[in-house]
Amino acid sequence: MIPPARPLPTLGAAAFAGGWALMMLEILGGRLMAPHFGYSVYQWGAVIGVVMAFMAAGYWAGGRIGDGPDAPRRLVQALLAGAAWAALSPWIGPPMLARIAAGSPPDEGSIIAATALLGVPSFALAMVSPLCAGILNAGQTGGTAASAGRVSALSTMGSIGGTFFAAFAAIPHMGVSAGYGAAAAVLALGLAVLAGGRLFAVAAALLAVAAGPAALKAGEGFALYRESAHNTLYVRDDGVEVRLHLNLLNATQTRIRRDGRPTGLYYDLFPVTPALAAGLAPGAAPRVLILGLAGGAAATGIAARWPGASITGVELDPAVVDVAYSHFGLGQAAGVRPVVADARGFTERDENHYDLVIIDLYSGASIPFYTATQEFFTAVLRRLAPGGAVVMNIAAPADRDALTGPLGATLAAAAADGLAGGGPLGVFVADAGRGNHFLIATAGTADVEAVRARLPMDSPLSRTLEPSVTAGQPVLTDDRSDIDLRTIAALFGGRRG
Repeated sequence: MIPPARPLPTLGAAAFAGGWALMMLEILGGRLMAPHFGYSVYQWGAVIGVVMAFMAAGYWAGGRIGDGPDAPRRLVQALLAGAAWAALSPWIGPPMLARIAAGSPPDEGSIIAATALLGVPSFALAMVSPLCAGILNAGQTGGTAASAGRVSALSTMGSIGGTFFAAFAAIPHMGVSAGYGAAAAVLALGLAVLAGGRLFAVAAALLAVAAGPAALKAGEGFALYRESAHNTLYVRDDGVEVRLHLNLLNATQTRIRRDGRPTGLYYDLFPVTPALAAGLAPGAAPRVLILGLAGGAAATGIAARWPGASITGVELDPAVVDVAYSHFGLGQAAGVRPVVADARGFTERDENHYDLVIIDLYSGASIPFYTATQEFFTAVLRRLAPGGAVVMNIAAPADRDALTGPLGATLAAAAADGLAGGGPLGVFVADAGRGNHFLIATAGTADVEAVRARLPMDSPLSRTLEPSVTAGQPVLTDDRSDIDLRTIAALFGGRRG
């Protein structure tokens, strides 16, 4: 039984630990799922919804047994179950999630994966608060409502601490695997204050230590594996090609060949895109803004083809910029200025004008919704010099029109407020190869032949350039966007609005 001398501090510490670990596991779970399901609204909706569902079941179960004589033993079991699951997650989670991702569509798979990864600990740790409240009330320290209120407050304070610790300390500085170990260690401390829980606290502490080495397994086979506040970074180097993956292993953010030859992918096409700027005088050096620098393939390619070009590359994650220099040779490209900033915030604050704006913004396999809306494109068009051009990379191997149609319509709608002097703004689409497409907007002309003439005749962009079909397509806004659903349709096929 719980010692009656100091029931509230003892039970409060257990409730605090349970709340702390529960929120850590939720955030860590989302990060562990990202390499397989990305960072879409479906993934986070699945994580939050599944956790809340199992928490509700855990509260109910804890409340049913919290007033009984078996409550202290069940409390120890609940904390131990949470600690064991936390310690095992970085080991069993990745292969389990990979199997689920291989056998399920992304939206449904997210729910299945969140259930498999987070159901057990969410249920067990949600039981902690009602169990503590029941035991506290049995100690006659106050009424039922008072007991429940005190325990809930302490549990919520733990949840707040776990949320901030996971987001601002564990993931960016310790890594996901060590973060799981930290969650198990907190539960070990919660067990240590309970009578009958000290032996189990030792077991939980050993489990916490065992979670850390999982990070070594996660980095096997990669030239670099790193956690940052924004991404899980993977670099593969097979001696021929170097590839950068952010969060999602089957999506490549940058690929270069060590011998400098073309990769056969869309990265090879960026060097010709400054020619799309009608306002660029012959022989002049273009001013280029790249939103989504990643490993710098677009920047280095343009710098090599256009001597004297002034290239500003915006990248959200400073760790990605570090990798661009250490593994992708960005430092060898003249005229490239990396800027660590959010792409949308940068375009809204920047006062410079550019002949070409390249948009290649993918978080895993998804375009962040706020960088594909009328408000964002308005800010982008305001950065265009007269006769300038916008080139946006779109991955759509299964259904091109799922994204190019609405994004083209959204770009066209932004011209009224964003383009200096109004239109015309030509909106085109070109096949960039292997499931990628370039959405191209040109200020000053909407004539497809005039735009095609600016490109080298042997360029795939010149051969495949055609007007984008925007009539009847939805305009995506900050208030209303279904780009996550459309991205799934573009990548895998299926229904779309």
